[in-house]
Amino acid sequence: MASPNFLLDYARRSEPRLRNFLDAKTAEIGKLPVDLKPAFAQLRDYVLRGGKRLRGALVEQGFRTAGDDPAPALDPSIGIELLHAYLLIHDDFMDRDEVRRGGPTIHAALGGDHLAGSVAILLGSLCQAWAWELVLAAPVGPERALKAAQMLGKSLQDVTIGQTLDLLATKVVALDARGVLEVQRLKTGSYTFELPLHLGALLAGASQEKVDALTRYARPLGQAFQIADDLLGTFGAPEVTGKPNASDLREGKRTLLVARALETATAADAEMLRVGLGRAGADVEALRDILRRSGAVDSARAEAERLRDEALRALENAPFPATVAESLRELAIYTVDRAA
Repeated sequence: MASPNFLLDYARRSEPRLRNFLDAKTAEIGKLPVDLKPAFAQLRDYVLRGGKRLRGALVEQGFRTAGDDPAPALDPSIGIELLHAYLLIHDDFMDRDEVRRGGPTIHAALGGDHLAGSVAILLGSLCQAWAWELVLAAPVGPERALKAAQMLGKSLQDVTIGQTLDLLATKVVALDARGVLEVQRLKTGSYTFELPLHLGALLAGASQEKVDALTRYARPLGQAFQIADDLLGTFGAPEVTGKPNASDLREGKRTLLVARALETATAADAEMLRVGLGRAGADVEALRDILRRSGAVDSARAEAERLRDEALRALENAPFPATVAESLRELAIYTVDRAA
């Protein structure tokens, strides 16, 4: 399914600014005693390699709920895209993934050894620092800037806790479906939908009524988005998604797919799934078959559709301009249908 037009329009407008920002940062390191340009070149390639630019576009949509011209939101929106890059770079290293967006992850591009991983982590952390810089450079008064900083800090806390839970759950506890959804809300949903929409609304001075309506939309859609990502990450074609489709199973990630399969599979299949999860040499196709015949795939897709419909209902009579409501409606449909 094609991306909504507002995502394509945002990418077209924001890409030159993002490129210029990265080029300026690269120019600043030219006189350092150790040559960082090769590492920065890998970072630049990674950030500019593509992606939907979803989070940046949502900053603008949040701004449009209360403001006409979203120009003041452009740099903060790019900051949120760099925040996303920071989280992806660290996630790639933790999951030992070597491909992202159809190209090498940074630690893989730098050689894949301990030093490469260390440099990748630091480059990711640079993206976080630049995110703070761009968000706090928004042309707003000090009170709104302080609230933006507090919002960004809270979101980073949530996503860090969510990622920690996600990693430890593979070894410590088998999460049930409710636990999986809560981890995913913290890890992905909070910064994919709630943070950018709320940040844009804050920068524009939106009313509490509009912020509450955005929350009712963003919270269920964030969970639907992650379920769709899990389906794509397990069954999607790597040449289409730009990332491997076996790493979640081989890393033993507790997704809704896995939780539902463990609840509904036969005893033999459930045991095979438990043994195979997190094992590098696991027969991934056999594990996929268990997910299918247990009904977990259909159940997860139905849950994503239910959450999407909840988000769509939140747009009914929402106090947004019609263009914003229509863009958010298109996004909700795209979020789930891309995994169909």
